[in-house]
Amino acid sequence: MSIYDEIGMRRVLNASGSMTYLGGSLIHPDVIEKMNEAARSFVVMEELLEWACSEVARLTGTEAGLVTTGTAGGILLATAAVLTGMDRQKMRAVPHVGPRREILAQVPHRIGFDHAIGVAGGRIVEVGGARGCTREELAAAIGPDTAAVFYVVLDPRPALPLQDVAEVAHAHGIPVIVDAAAELPPVSNLNAFYAAGGDIVLFSGGKEISGPNDTGILCGRAKWVAAARAQAFPNPGIGRPLKVSKEQLVGLVLALRRFAGQDEAARMARWQAMAERMRDALLGIDGVQAEVNLPERGGRPLCIPRTRVAIDEAVVGRTIQQLDEMLEGGNPMVAVFADVAHGAIWLTPQHLEDGQELQVAERVGEVLRQA
Repeated sequence: MSIYDEIGMRRVLNASGSMTYLGGSLIHPDVIEKMNEAARSFVVMEELLEWACSEVARLTGTEAGLVTTGTAGGILLATAAVLTGMDRQKMRAVPHVGPRREILAQVPHRIGFDHAIGVAGGRIVEVGGARGCTREELAAAIGPDTAAVFYVVLDPRPALPLQDVAEVAHAHGIPVIVDAAAELPPVSNLNAFYAAGGDIVLFSGGKEISGPNDTGILCGRAKWVAAARAQAFPNPGIGRPLKVSKEQLVGLVLALRRFAGQDEAARMARWQAMAERMRDALLGIDGVQAEVNLPERGGRPLCIPRTRVAIDEAVVGRTIQQLDEMLEGGNPMVAVFADVAHGAIWLTPQHLEDGQELQVAERVGEVLRQA
């Protein structure tokens, strides 16, 4: 009997992807074993952190790295870094750092997690409109109080590309913070946003890397990573509450090693086959069309093949929202991505164990026929 059986928790068949509300991802047993080993000894945390930071830098191909408490923790530390640099007096004053605290962000790049910028003392200044901004608009927005540009990698949508943003920002001596939380795979993305001009790049450790759900990666230019690390645990400062345990440090690094060394083509082929099996199991249901496709929006990353189930609500007799609620209400719960605006649900094989794709398809088929 597992701990979840003991406490009466429902299990989830996760056909939604790397979702924080579902616990992120599953940590590989080999990584868990090493985390358990790490829990059984005392170490000097600065020494362990030095090892972890070196490994993060090596595996991302950047100048320096740091393990954070998720991407939101990384946003806070990155903001603090660009506001203070290595100025100890400013570090002690955070979040009251003076007027040079503006963080520019394109309107489409406003996200719910950018509260972390304000916590560190930054003030977001929106640039452009719903369609992003031009190079000229970004350049015009940079002033004496500008500390950085915040760039979020999101669904394909009108926005000034990262390389353009970086060129404009760097011409004015301004760093760029890149939130790439869920942009893995592909493995090449570990370096892609840094190569495109990101000075501080942030990834989630609890999504496709499959490390502890409350870990993340901050990597990039050595001067900015050093400023972030100076304000992170175990140092005093605004990052002190964002403690990363010895078990988390070991788990994140070993999970990152494992992720970077996997056969990506084989994983994509496995996901493709699973998506095809879900598609085949749902063919022939009235009012339903199933296909394997790559999404253009929604759950990240967009490179993983998924089963798109287009639903004629009038024929099926239920709305997408109602179908989603029926799937969520079962035991086990089936988590999907409900694309209400486009009349479909997406089934993602990313975190399904072998055979679970058929269980998901069976339950989805039951709900569609019941409706």
